[in-house]
Amino acid sequence: MRQAFLLLLVFYTLLLAACTRPLAGQAVAEYDFGPLFRAQGLDGSLLLYDETAGQFTAYNAARCRQRFLPASTFKIPNTLLALQTGALRDTADICRWDGTTRSIAAWNQDMPFARALRVSAVPCYQQLARRIGVAAYQQWLPKLGYPGMVVTPATLDTFWLDGDSRISQFEQIDFLRRLQAETLPIAKRHQQAVKQLLILRKTPTATLYGKTGWRFRSAGNPDNGWLVGWLARADGRRIFFALNAEPQNGQPADARFGPARQLIVEAALAEVMQ
Repeated sequence: MRQAFLLLLVFYTLLLAACTRPLAGQAVAEYDFGPLFRAQGLDGSLLLYDETAGQFTAYNAARCRQRFLPASTFKIPNTLLALQTGALRDTADICRWDGTTRSIAAWNQDMPFARALRVSAVPCYQQLARRIGVAAYQQWLPKLGYPGMVVTPATLDTFWLDGDSRISQFEQIDFLRRLQAETLPIAKRHQQAVKQLLILRKTPTATLYGKTGWRFRSAGNPDNGWLVGWLARADGRRIFFALNAEPQNGQPADARFGPARQLIVEAALAEVMQ
């Protein structure tokens, strides 16, 4: 039993290492998206992957390899695992409000899990985590190739929000590429359902898919925000992205922080696709 555990640990460590760097032959080009960040009062990094060209474009490439708490970007694999394990029958299942009034008004009501993902309702996904359980996470996260999560009984409903879990921008894009292609070891109907929930904007020429994450400020940590996803154009071109950002100079997040992430990503995509 101990030998099997050690072999699994070695495998998972190798998988972690592999996911932090681009695949062989995939170039990483540097691009200065700094003005877009500074215009929003943010510091951070942005990683793009053009699937057709097979090329990464990075702003602050070293930081793109650093790992951060996934925050609510983890709702993507969390929803997939809930559907696959039966913790959710489908995304129309209702999350019942526990009666605790929270500062985000959209969370203070019953809602289907489809809406819970869209409004990033943390209490709903904490309920879901308790349904899934530690053993299922420890079994399925390595299968998904979603690295860096530290799940214990004590952290079961917080491990993506606080503690030792970490993921990099390269790792986020690796996971998203497999979700988009529907090659994860999850039933295709579940992958398709989750992809539909990630649509942020749709036009006749392109569809933007994405999920935000926000690790709220605490005594020892700044606000830290994500936007991960991909742009699918009608001509077949796809560009994946992972943005991670923090307010400049350790300041608290202001009203710009929420929308700024999508503004930066959309402006960056427009620049590279000219």
